[in-house]
Amino acid sequence: MNLGALAAAVRRPAPRWWRPLWRVVVVVFTLVVVAAVVRALAGQDWSVVAVLGERHDAAGIALLLAAALLAATVGPLLGMLSWRAVLLELGPPLSLTRIMRVFFVGFLAKYVPGKVPGIVAAVKVATSNGITLPRMLVAGTLSALLVHLTGLTVGLLAGLQVLGDRAAWLALAALPVVVAVGWPGLLGRGAHLVLRLLRRPEPARSVSDRAVRVAVGWQTLSWLVSGVHLWILAVAMGAAPGPSLPLCVGAFGLATVVGVLAVVVPDGLGVRETVLTGALALVLPVPAAVVVAVASRLVTTVGEVVLGGAALGVVEIVHRRSSASDAALAREMSGHGQVDRDRGVRAADGEGGARPLPPLRQPVAGVADDDVRVRPGTGGEGRGPLGPHA
Repeated sequence: MNLGALAAAVRRPAPRWWRPLWRVVVVVFTLVVVAAVVRALAGQDWSVVAVLGERHDAAGIALLLAAALLAATVGPLLGMLSWRAVLLELGPPLSLTRIMRVFFVGFLAKYVPGKVPGIVAAVKVATSNGITLPRMLVAGTLSALLVHLTGLTVGLLAGLQVLGDRAAWLALAALPVVVAVGWPGLLGRGAHLVLRLLRRPEPARSVSDRAVRVAVGWQTLSWLVSGVHLWILAVAMGAAPGPSLPLCVGAFGLATVVGVLAVVVPDGLGVRETVLTGALALVLPVPAAVVVAVASRLVTTVGEVVLGGAALGVVEIVHRRSSASDAALAREMSGHGQVDRDRGVRAADGEGGARPLPPLRQPVAGVADDDVRVRPGTGGEGRGPLGPHA
């Protein structure tokens, strides 16, 4: 089924039995996501927490882990704002709660084995929240492109320390980001060209230059904030705070993008840790660098789960309260309408001391009622012997 047929199927009214069936599907999929998340958390190497605890007391390690978890949580939230900047330019306005629901459903669905269930869930949630398939496709493609380009650009911070004087040529890696900021319209035209080649429907609007620049800014900030968690862990293992900050921030962006591009490995498992260990070995012994790389995977996984679960929980609470408020307002308006209709009926029946209707015209002094009439050919109603009334 192509994109247009799928969109038509989504818009087609569903039979009555579909709603309860879909509720069952949603519950089952939610349980699958929860099971996949629990499995991902259980598969982490929690022993690194004990290794970190050997260097600090309980209060100190708790503070360090909390700070690292905060950075790993805020970073993806800023990435959501980057995706939002692109999405809003491609169609009608959307509330923040709808955008968060679509983003974080896909955010957590990536833990489900296989790509198809997550894609199906994201598409269904998007269409049910007013986001068309072409709009979703273009926003996702542009956002993924910006994620990779900005991640590699931030990775230059690590390359400067790894290569030293030979790192000048790495500036070429930032050229795509420079082009995206300087000539952002090229990205939008490229996306529309791809849709034409694939014979897919295009979104109602194009991405503006300002939206692309805003998205680049948010995504770059997301990488910078996310990389702080790796620096905190490295400092906890004995790295010098000053030199290790740019190295850790850049290494995290570079390692994450390289891991994503290694499509044959699920979630870049192993590839990301290898890149991180190689970079951290400049400021830490290799065993300590391995501990930090493994702890980074643990912290980011916990941060994503906490952020996704909390965001969806807040969205549902806000949605339910908004629905309750709308229902109460509708009942109130319905009650006022009934009261107005009752008053109208009583007035028509002469109840409640309703005042009589005023006369259609007021008598004119010195003129008899019989003299006030419309003469043929004088122009119709409203004329008498005194001329047209004001």
